[in-house]
Amino acid sequence: METHYSTSSSRVERELERLVHASHGDHVVLQKLLSVTNVQDQAMFTFIFSLPFLLPIPLPGLSIPFGLVIAWLALRMFLGRTFWLPAFLREKKLSGPLLRTLFAQAQGVAHRLSRWVKPRGRFFSKHPGNKRLSYFLICFCGLLLALPLPPGTNSPPALTIALLSLGVLEEDSLYLVLGYLSFLTLILLIMALLGWGFPQMIQWFGY
Repeated sequence: METHYSTSSSRVERELERLVHASHGDHVVLQKLLSVTNVQDQAMFTFIFSLPFLLPIPLPGLSIPFGLVIAWLALRMFLGRTFWLPAFLREKKLSGPLLRTLFAQAQGVAHRLSRWVKPRGRFFSKHPGNKRLSYFLICFCGLLLALPLPPGTNSPPALTIALLSLGVLEEDSLYLVLGYLSFLTLILLIMALLGWGFPQMIQWFGY
């Protein structure tokens, strides 16, 4: 994917503001959210759609469609395909009030994540193998978001998606490396959940 967009906080926040306004009404079709934005860079969408999962707010009815959108767009980036969504995702109806709340609060998360992002280490970030690896990991994490996982387990894959998406968008090797480290942490968490079970993990952390 050759199209490049700046991900300064003002740009991301402008896109989120558009999504807030597009979410008025009781229900919003997913295609409307995609059509009101000024970008067609799929990594921008994977970044924006990962932000709600970094908020301490339940996402009833959103984790599956948002996770599938992220996974699908990342798969198309991995295959070198342009922006496109299947009809069952485009026509998905979502809660307008919940979307407005999520996108409004996501502006602060976007500002904190993108505050220090800038092009650096392009010899690493522009390497085709590293970009394809990033797309694959984003796809994997998007599928995790779409799964009915225990509460509190959406943030690690969402953080990985956000870091890798920013790294791809701004060709920032530091954010790519942080994304890879976040993914390794996520794998360790999954192994711990499989090995010890979620109740034991909760008890171990003292909750």
